[in-house]
Amino acid sequence: MHFDELMKMLGEFGRYQKIRFFMVCMFSVVSAWHALNMVFIGAAPAFHCKTSEFNLSGTPLENVTAEDRLKMFLPEGSSCYQYDLEVVLSGYRSGYKGNLSEHSMANSSKRVVSCQDGYEFSKADYAETITSEFSLVCGEKFWIRTSKSVFFAGRLSGAVIFGQLSDRFGRRPMFFLGCLLLLIAGTVASFAPNMYVFLPMYFCQGAAHTGAFLVAYTLSTELVGPRYRVFAGFVSQSFYSIGFMTLAGMAYLIREWRYLEMAITFPVILFSLYWWFLPESIRWLLSHGKDVEAEKVITRAAKENGVEIDKNIFKSLKEDSAVASTRNYYFIDCVNTWKMAKLSFNIWFNWLVNSLVYYGLSLNTENLAGSPYVNFCIAGAVEIPAYAICILLLNRVGRRWPLIISMYMGGIACILSECIPSNSDTATVKIIFAMVGKFGITASYAIIYLMAAELFPTVVRSIGMGVASMSARIGGILAPIFLDLQVISKPLPLIVFGSLSVVAGSLAFLLPEPAGKPLPQTPDDVDGGKSCINVGICRKKRSLKLDTELQDKPAL
Repeated sequence: MHFDELMKMLGEFGRYQKIRFFMVCMFSVVSAWHALNMVFIGAAPAFHCKTSEFNLSGTPLENVTAEDRLKMFLPEGSSCYQYDLEVVLSGYRSGYKGNLSEHSMANSSKRVVSCQDGYEFSKADYAETITSEFSLVCGEKFWIRTSKSVFFAGRLSGAVIFGQLSDRFGRRPMFFLGCLLLLIAGTVASFAPNMYVFLPMYFCQGAAHTGAFLVAYTLSTELVGPRYRVFAGFVSQSFYSIGFMTLAGMAYLIREWRYLEMAITFPVILFSLYWWFLPESIRWLLSHGKDVEAEKVITRAAKENGVEIDKNIFKSLKEDSAVASTRNYYFIDCVNTWKMAKLSFNIWFNWLVNSLVYYGLSLNTENLAGSPYVNFCIAGAVEIPAYAICILLLNRVGRRWPLIISMYMGGIACILSECIPSNSDTATVKIIFAMVGKFGITASYAIIYLMAAELFPTVVRSIGMGVASMSARIGGILAPIFLDLQVISKPLPLIVFGSLSVVAGSLAFLLPEPAGKPLPQTPDDVDGGKSCINVGICRKKRSLKLDTELQDKPAL
């Protein structure tokens, strides 16, 4: 029996599935907290050289106010430099009696040095971040960019390692292993005395939360019947958006980075309760010959859904094998013909750009005018209607045109937001355009995820999706690097994001429309085995196909 037929008999989205699906979706909330916490724990408050430590005893400046100290000792518009203290004070020690402010400016304008006694950070928006606690500014600013890239490198590792291990050892144990690693890494990171301890733990956080999230996402789609898989995927991502928004509220209330790190980590303990309720994937159990365990799960699900299952079904149930392949398939099969190569690289590039722009816009909310907490919350809120529209439209109008339109919308909105002059009157308009960009890229990210699963042939689908996921993680690694382009020009990062989104959207015109068509089974279904890059492989494929056809013909 086909596995999907069993799910229809069992109840595609019955009480059993709804409870477990909600349980799995709750992890998406926590996953979002860890995916985006660097926006707040790594935020860079306004700062300047510390003047309170200056030794001014014995000079006319001894009792000068803090405000006057800033004017006298700090160059205007510069946060990383101060006037040389010895030069400023030399005149007073020699008996100068003129205007203090004029004297300090006249003598110090020719001698500027880096901050001598550390930095003073604004407490207006943040009480303490890793930037302010470890003084990661000026010459040490690279640590923040490195932290973000290290985290996404961890996500890349987690996607690869947990994906392979969950296929081998099962979804359930890898989910709990990911939760345990996340709890340990997050706790140690919250007590890190320096960046040398924080960075390895932050890498592990990225690996653990991504690995557990991907396993949870897979479980959520394997719990439900075929009619609800698209719905399950988008709803699971909507819970991620809820985590996006709630993180803004938590960060607003908890402005110390160590306490915030603890607050997003300790709830992971609650997922240990899932040990008694969360089942292993029935599909995985059947595919690995664990028929007894699969029968127990199916029986429990049927009982909870109020459905009776014929015992004979367990004997006839088979793992779904859409294609009886005569050989194993590898990465080269994704690119060894012109049509497959164009399809594969197009999808992978779209994944990379979508991830780059999505996380670039998410991490950039602290640079927008207004409250960073409100901006971040809005950026999460716009994702929910984006997912809702996808659920309503994709089965009616197809996938390709919504993908193209959403990427164009996101790209053009990003560019327009930076073409508007920056002033108090246009701040709101710039934020609106940035959020429209976030709306568009969220929708396109969700659509390309679905399209990739439908466009890659069955025999190379796991390989193609695996490379796509790696491409997305590379996009995440590049996002903080691209954001640093604002050092060259403040509007440059969003202009680059917008331009890449438009380019990727234009390339999407070359993708076939998968809606309403049977899923391709082999690379030959994509291109008929023609136009091979590797001629030798193609000849073997065509020869094998011809031999099979001759064997199937009846003897004359």
